[in-house]
Amino acid sequence: VLDPRFAGENFHANVWNNLSPNEDLAYKLANAGYKVILTNVTNMYIDLSYNKNFEEPGQYWGGYVDIDKLFRFNPYKLEQPDNKEALTEKGKLNIIGLQAPLWSEIITTESQLEYLLLPKLLGLAERSWSPSPDWVTHTDAKKAASSYQYAWSEFINVVAKKELPRLDYYAGGFRYRIPTPGLTIEDGKVLANVQLPGFEIRYTTDGTEPVKSSKLYVEPILEVKNLSFKVFNSSGRGGKTIKYLYGEKEGVK
Repeated sequence: VLDPRFAGENFHANVWNNLSPNEDLAYKLANAGYKVILTNVTNMYIDLSYNKNFEEPGQYWGGYVDIDKLFRFNPYKLEQPDNKEALTEKGKLNIIGLQAPLWSEIITTESQLEYLLLPKLLGLAERSWSPSPDWVTHTDAKKAASSYQYAWSEFINVVAKKELPRLDYYAGGFRYRIPTPGLTIEDGKVLANVQLPGFEIRYTTDGTEPVKSSKLYVEPILEVKNLSFKVFNSSGRGGKTIKYLYGEKEGVK
């Protein structure tokens, strides 16, 4: 229940709960005159795991958060059912910021913190400090999707080729998360890709752990037993390994 005595008194509400049935709680507060900082759990809680896999660290009670979820977050049009309260023009003026918590209940080391923090934090910075992107204003779904893909490509190329290499050495270096390769099978061949442009996929065909000097993936390879794949950054540090054994993928997606 909103208390009108607090509206307009410069109280700041950090609204984290956008889980059902409270998807529009932040908008209700903003429309009622409260200053609101969006801390939506489904997009902004960077202590949540990157994806749904038991080998990925982090919480999962509020969903999963990767860098793209922060990048595509639209403060003025949240993903919510149509029957929920929309943000008014007056309420829009009361959305004053974004916040991304990293709760530490299950974090025991500095490297675990850096793994969950980065590169997600760069998605938060881009969305917090930049004007509303073009794709949120398009009424044509195809144009909006095309605009988003262009903006995402531009952003992730800067992250992967400029900002993350800088973080390899800045302040002694940060152990940000290196993504795992995605694998699929087509016509008896294994195809692999990686989220971050410029990062290398290395692989072995005898089940051993890939290292920086292992074969470089450049094209689909014949489906054989005991394939292992790993992504490496420009400094030679590798991420988690994906193993393809007897027609099944093992490891992290």
